[in-house]
Amino acid sequence: MSEQAQSGEDRPYSVREFSERVATAIRKWPTAYVEGELVKFKPNYSGHVYPALKDLDGAASIDLVIFANVINASTDSFADGDRVIVSGVMDYYVPNGKLSLKVSSIRKVGLGDLLAKLEELKQKLIAEGVIDPSKRQPLPFLPRKVGLITGKNSDAEKDVLENARLRWPAVQFEVINTPVQGEAAAPAVIKAIQALDADPEVDVIIIARGGGAFLDLIVFSDEALVRAAAAAKTPIVSAIGHENDSPLLDAVADVRASTPTDAAKRVVPDAAQERANIEDYLARMVNRIANFIHNQSNLIEQIRSRPILANPFGFIDDKTGDLERAVDQLRGEMVLQLDRAEAKLESDRGVLRSLSPQGVLDRGYAVIRDASGHVVNDASKVKPKQTLKIRLAKGELEATAND
Repeated sequence: MSEQAQSGEDRPYSVREFSERVATAIRKWPTAYVEGELVKFKPNYSGHVYPALKDLDGAASIDLVIFANVINASTDSFADGDRVIVSGVMDYYVPNGKLSLKVSSIRKVGLGDLLAKLEELKQKLIAEGVIDPSKRQPLPFLPRKVGLITGKNSDAEKDVLENARLRWPAVQFEVINTPVQGEAAAPAVIKAIQALDADPEVDVIIIARGGGAFLDLIVFSDEALVRAAAAAKTPIVSAIGHENDSPLLDAVADVRASTPTDAAKRVVPDAAQERANIEDYLARMVNRIANFIHNQSNLIEQIRSRPILANPFGFIDDKTGDLERAVDQLRGEMVLQLDRAEAKLESDRGVLRSLSPQGVLDRGYAVIRDASGHVVNDASKVKPKQTLKIRLAKGELEATAND
């Protein structure tokens, strides 16, 4: 197209002219590499493919033009849902105004690349506290109602419902069927989580899928879905059923179940087993009470058979005898002591008597005193005619001194 003047109100472009200018501008863009998920991938009779490439979070998509020679040059085989990296230049098809990426190379994203990105997201969520094992909530022993998010008429839905009702026939479910794979899955699961979490009767939520290839389960590592599960106030059981390289939902769920059947066993008790447990506990209680009563009865019999209880006064009688013997012994000791004291007293009395003035008098001596009662022990001091008193062993005499 020859160079033309800019359009104006008096000189508008024709649609073709405008489209050709857009095509010229777009074709000048450099080669770009784009990562996304294949949608509507179906080769036509010539081997060419005209799929779309969807953004991994589902927010945008772009049409692709992949010629047969590009497909044949790749060693990979492709299908809907594959995560790929394509390179190419932008193209604008003038006749219908369609913008597309003309692909020059295509390859699947390696599982290692995908796992590396998931690990990077996991570390980010750990750093933010979204993934935190300490925040996990315990499951209720007997939930009033169980919320179930799973594919419609899926084996996972049947496994959860059947196994839960086998264990506890009265269990109630609030089931929300959602896609569990593909573009619409993550938004639908998020909406279901929020709806069940807002229901005050739902005590636990199960998110179930019956396994599958790792890439089929990538939706359960979607960042928005993982954050919605972490924000829920209701305990969540993840039952995706993939043992290796588990999705990030497992990391934020309060309980990770290996299969939908395992999830059913975890959220409701087994009625038969609980009844058996109750019977076992009752039997144990009866045995323990019976053993206690038996042991206490034996103890009472042993106590009753003791002599002190057979004749409670026997102890008093024994002590009375001991007391009487002690009193007799004490009485004998007192008599002996008194006899000894009396003998000693007599001995002391004899000694005292022999040493007393009366004892001297009894031996024939006398005591002479003057009228004043003073003992006269010097004859030269006695005056003639002086009255003297003479004390004998028995009685007293008066005498007058000679001239």
